Amino acid sequence: MPILRYGLILILTGLVVSGLVLVLERLAGIDLASVGIAAVPVFMTAMIEGQVFARRSGRLPARAEALRFAAMATAINLMLLGPALVLISLGDPALLTMLRGFDAVLWSVILGLVVVITFPASYLFYGQGARSQLRAADRQKARGRGAK
Repeated sequence: MPILRYGLILILTGLVVSGLVLVLERLAGIDLASVGIAAVPVFMTAMIEGQVFARRSGRLPARAEALRFAAMATAINLMLLGPALVLISLGDPALLTMLRGFDAVLWSVILGLVVVITFPASYLFYGQGARSQLRAADRQKARGRGAK
């Protein structure tokens, strides 16, 4: 898995999801800002990477490959968490003040939650992305045979 591609996809999907949340909040008055929404980029990025894997290899990832992907994805998410919090807190001084008040135990809990959510989600959605890509390829082949 190219780390740069994963990171870029994660950041771009995060920006798109954030933009959609802001648009829905401003135009429709629907408040979707939550931790659940923050996990959507992780799901989407894992699915995209699974589709790329299936397109290139023509098969589902082996369990060891999916676990290796999940470990790498979790590490990248942890590395991007710090800079993301700094950038977000620049626009929200109250958040920065709150983050400064956290002690080591609370930060450990937060990082633990990121791992507990990101690792299994990356593992599952990576396989799901590969499965959906292989199904789509099979359907396309079947249509091609039916048209001849």
